[in-house]
Amino acid sequence: MRILSFGEILWDIFPDEKKIGGAPFNFAAHAARLGAESFMVSAVGSDENGTDALAEVERLGIKRDYIHVDRKYKTGYCAVTLNDGKPSYDLVRDVAYDHIPDVCPRGKFDALYMGTLAMRSPDSRRAFEKLLKYIDTKEVFFDVNFRGDFYTRELVNTFLKETTILKISDEEIGFFGKRDHINVLLDISKNNPKLKYICLTLGKDGALVYDCRNKTVLYSDKPQCTAVSTVGAGDSFAACFLVSLLSGKSVSDSLDRAVTLSAFVVTQLGAVPDYDPKTLFGK
Repeated sequence: MRILSFGEILWDIFPDEKKIGGAPFNFAAHAARLGAESFMVSAVGSDENGTDALAEVERLGIKRDYIHVDRKYKTGYCAVTLNDGKPSYDLVRDVAYDHIPDVCPRGKFDALYMGTLAMRSPDSRRAFEKLLKYIDTKEVFFDVNFRGDFYTRELVNTFLKETTILKISDEEIGFFGKRDHINVLLDISKNNPKLKYICLTLGKDGALVYDCRNKTVLYSDKPQCTAVSTVGAGDSFAACFLVSLLSGKSVSDSLDRAVTLSAFVVTQLGAVPDYDPKTLFGK
């Protein structure tokens, strides 16, 4: 199974430490942990943060064939400042992942993953549009991952037209409509004929999947866990649902496994904690 992720690799820079991140990076790392041959299309700088990022790419089993090292732009980072213990985030612009170059991936891929943040810049958006046009792939997975004001309705609607699997959260669904959740999902499906499944994550209430072709809804059980950190939970859900589905598991099983993994991730510190899928899923 070969999965290609497009988007940002960045560091969250805290006053006394830094942590690797970026939704596409987290997704790719979980996909690799779950057994996929996981590739990324991204860019880092030739600086220390870029070297450290590539070391994390290698450590987590992500293929770096299409990760560009840029000598002009710094590695992406988010400056995190604390005011009375409350964090504020500055997703610095004009960094390496804003200038992802065109790539021509070799061979077929089972799925292409995308978010919205890296599309904020003309260079990276243009590179993605070319990739989308020429890549040979079965599924296009769109995890909207809204960040700040780095997205537009036009951008989201454009990429939805090419999407086969969409993931949104209960915090993001308001962007698509103010009606009840199921009617909003029905509207999204009607307007985007390539869609097969829409995953809606519901935090402590689990998740659901709307089957666009059969017009049915599948609900997961509520996770039984105590959250320590929600960082990376949505990315782990996305990776697990997609990898499970591509491996031949039913939509129901794929949903249950995705909720199981994301429920584990929220009990840990870090977006990609160490785990053994066989132990976690019990089979």
